[in-house]
Amino acid sequence: MNCVRSSFLRGAGVPFLFLFAAPLSLAQGPTRAQVARAWVDSTYTSFVDQEVNFQGGTLPLLDSMLNVYRSERDTCHMAHVGLWRSTCFDAIGQLDSAVAVAQRAQSWFRPGCDSLTLMAIAVNLGNVHQSLGEFDRVLEISNRALALWNGSWPYSKARNSLYTNRAIAMANLGDLPAALEAFRDVLRNAHAERIVQVEVDALGNLGALFGMMSEGGKVPAFMDSSTAYTQRALVLCKAMKDSDCALRKYFNLAHIAKDRAKPRVALTYLDSAHVLAEELGDLTASSSIAEARSRNFFALGELDSAYSYLDLHLVLRDSLLNTEKVKAIADVQEKYESEKKARTIKELEVEQLGSKLKQAQLTRTRNIFLFSGIGVLLVAGGLWSRLRFTNRARAAIQKEKDVSEGLLLNILPEEVAAELKAKGYADAREFDQATILFTDFKGFTALSQLLTAAQLVAEIDHCFKAFDDVMEKYHIEKIKTIGDAYMAAGGLPDPVHGKPEDVVRAALEMQGFMAAYAKERKAQGRPYFEMRVGVHTGPVIAGIVGVKKFAYDIWGDTVNTASRMESSGEVGRVNLSNATYELVRGATDLTFTPRGLVQAKGKGDMEMWFVDHRVA
Repeated sequence: MNCVRSSFLRGAGVPFLFLFAAPLSLAQGPTRAQVARAWVDSTYTSFVDQEVNFQGGTLPLLDSMLNVYRSERDTCHMAHVGLWRSTCFDAIGQLDSAVAVAQRAQSWFRPGCDSLTLMAIAVNLGNVHQSLGEFDRVLEISNRALALWNGSWPYSKARNSLYTNRAIAMANLGDLPAALEAFRDVLRNAHAERIVQVEVDALGNLGALFGMMSEGGKVPAFMDSSTAYTQRALVLCKAMKDSDCALRKYFNLAHIAKDRAKPRVALTYLDSAHVLAEELGDLTASSSIAEARSRNFFALGELDSAYSYLDLHLVLRDSLLNTEKVKAIADVQEKYESEKKARTIKELEVEQLGSKLKQAQLTRTRNIFLFSGIGVLLVAGGLWSRLRFTNRARAAIQKEKDVSEGLLLNILPEEVAAELKAKGYADAREFDQATILFTDFKGFTALSQLLTAAQLVAEIDHCFKAFDDVMEKYHIEKIKTIGDAYMAAGGLPDPVHGKPEDVVRAALEMQGFMAAYAKERKAQGRPYFEMRVGVHTGPVIAGIVGVKKFAYDIWGDTVNTASRMESSGEVGRVNLSNATYELVRGATDLTFTPRGLVQAKGKGDMEMWFVDHRVA
């Protein structure tokens, strides 16, 4: 469902201000604690006044603010800063951390604190659980918060956001009539409070919901409603002079017209969308519009125009991919240059040390010749002892070298490790085709509350060791683990290894292991993990990051899309992008289930497929 998620505390990062209160008028001047409190209160007020949209880069500042409030046991301010920290973790995709931090913020809330802070925390928790696909939790959180809402409270975006989250949860849980009434509640509230942006979102969501209820255009009355609500949203977008908003509504109207078998009408809407995309310089929108035009001309039987716009779509898509490549290469190059400077400094230090050592050796040689006549016997005895010591030292050094090389091969691919040892560094490389695999455990935060820290780590370690064995079996490169997520890539650094079909088979084997382990744990009456897996194929940049604790990593839009395949999948299944499906569909041991166009966060509608082993 293409519904607009609540926009509370969301958006592009806004530069924050460091504001300082005037010095306190004390005879001895303010204490350090008083200065810290004055600073943190001023910064807090500036954030509230500016309605800052918090991103990951703000976390260090928020951590400092939290420490000041914690030192004074100011739990009300702690709760609000905790809300902001949760928003930051959500923005950078660390969803389990976002949930844990928001729950901690709830625990700090006390009677006497601003009740709207508690409502805002509920909104944020709902947003994060939406991203996790846990819509039953979204519905529970939203209903509980709305039941506490006091009609005498001043206007807050939180109220509309709670209504929106509740409606989206109902729709995703399949209760479309209830979702319809819930979205109408959002629309009535927004209209009464004259909050135009929320009204636009509500109208757009109602249009999308009626489109879902029309069963692909089979119910004309619902399609009429879908068109009407989307057109009302378009009018408001134009009134706000929001070109991006208008572009999206024109595109949605074109989609509705195509579903109603009116390709000429769809092309008219797409013309308007194209003009706005050109004004905004939005290549992504232009690519999607060209593809939609191609489909509508094909429906009209105008094949020349259809192929022309399909070609334009492919050109624009390649341009977007190249832009991503250039950005990824620039990022890697910047890191490489900084590391190169650090290596140069180290080399100079080594040269200086070598010069001093050489001078010391010359001095020692001169002294030996001066006193050689006196100490020949002593030197002979010393040389014998030195020889034995040297042999023992060499053996110890070789042993340490073997251990170091083993560790290096455990961290880096063999080819990259060899290049690093030979040159002192490894070049970043571009791969035209790599197949990325992402996994994530569902309900990780909830399960972590049932286990001790040691038990939780042991469970993750047990699963990840099994995954490592699967990667080795199929010659797939494990890239890294991030909390409870596991990431691997086939086709690099050696393109011969880890072909797309091998990555898909590995993903199915991982799900098979998780199903068997869950069955075993369930029989013992113990909690168990369930897992989503996503796979996508495309170009990436790969190289070594950092100087200390360096790691082999990959960059590019392909990585982000693979992550979206995981989050858009289902528990126990392997979800493929269309790009991967096209490469593996000929495999005779696999079967595929089309999912159609599925909404992926930050990517729009994408064609996806479930894959399974073919039953003999």
